[in-house]
Amino acid sequence: MPFRVLLVADDPTLQRSVRQAFDPPREWEVHAARGGPDALARLDEPPFDVLVADARLSGADCGELLAEVRRRQPMTARIALSDPGDHGNAVRLVSLAHRVLPKPCDPAELRGAVHRVRCLRELLESPSLVAVVSRLGSVPALSTLYAQIADQLTFPDFSLAAVGNLVAQDLGIAAKVLQMANSALVGLRRPAATPSHAVRILGADLTRTLVLAADLFSRYNPAALKPFSIEVLWEHSQAVGELAGAVAAEERAPDRVVREAALAGLFHDIGRLVLASQLPGPYREVLGLIRTDKVTAAEAERRVFGTSHAEVGAYLLGLWGLPDAIVEAVAWHHAPSGCPGTTFTALTAVHAADAVLRAKDGTRPDREYLERLGLADRFGAWCRLRDERRKAD
Repeated sequence: MPFRVLLVADDPTLQRSVRQAFDPPREWEVHAARGGPDALARLDEPPFDVLVADARLSGADCGELLAEVRRRQPMTARIALSDPGDHGNAVRLVSLAHRVLPKPCDPAELRGAVHRVRCLRELLESPSLVAVVSRLGSVPALSTLYAQIADQLTFPDFSLAAVGNLVAQDLGIAAKVLQMANSALVGLRRPAATPSHAVRILGADLTRTLVLAADLFSRYNPAALKPFSIEVLWEHSQAVGELAGAVAAEERAPDRVVREAALAGLFHDIGRLVLASQLPGPYREVLGLIRTDKVTAAEAERRVFGTSHAEVGAYLLGLWGLPDAIVEAVAWHHAPSGCPGTTFTALTAVHAADAVLRAKDGTRPDREYLERLGLADRFGAWCRLRDERRKAD
């Protein structure tokens, strides 16, 4: 069945470049809308797989269009095309679009973005993953505290004091936010002494994501999960987040990718925590296989569940509305060659950092993937980066 694409753009040149991205049309069915109102009217048709919208629409607000598409057709991938100099608008659209790409539109980059969205959707709709998710006693919900903080941060002029006070309500979350804010993950020049100070330096998007990570790791009783160690998982997640951000910076990735890499590293093993807490009996079997058969956690999970913590974690992060770049990095961090694309992304950095930190256990990077990106000779440099950071600590 052809992939249905809805193009919303006033600029004829942009329209031509987008159509060029989906040529030949055998696997694509491209429909064009004349501005925002026409696009909204088209949403009553059979659902579109992808919406591609110009950030600058005459007589309409692209953000409002994306928000309405998200409400009415949540499974539609939303891609916004923004002028490189229009930083403020691009930042606003990041929370509403799965991808924000620069204009003029590179057909190959746009086509690659759509392919990645399509592959991620297929991965997260696999029968084995759906079966495991259905076995969870309850899908971990976002806490009331996180929801209150997220609501506050949606306002452009949010109150630092109000957000800081909310963070301070939970001592476990406050401690982890301060710990992360003062770590190499963020790279603050001066340490943050209070939650409000941390929020001021981190900004809304980073604060929101860090609070979510801290919330998830704070809500479980470590003693109840033994022999699974939540402390070891948290330490490893922090280490991967810090090193992933450093790898992205070392490879001169854009600042956005550096931040995405660091945050995706924090979440890359969240599926292990979910499985261990929600399905403790079967997960003890997983831990037994890791110990007796000397296999990786992902391999042991596939034997027991038919899927792994990578897919489970990505599924839940998608439900919680995290950016696709982070969901993608979590989903494929063990086997990135399964994700289409030839550019350095958060996935590249997280896969590299995880492989480097697990090298002593015999873990090796996905060479096919690194060769595709032209990075096969960089693993040694990333190992040296790890060693330098350990000496600095």
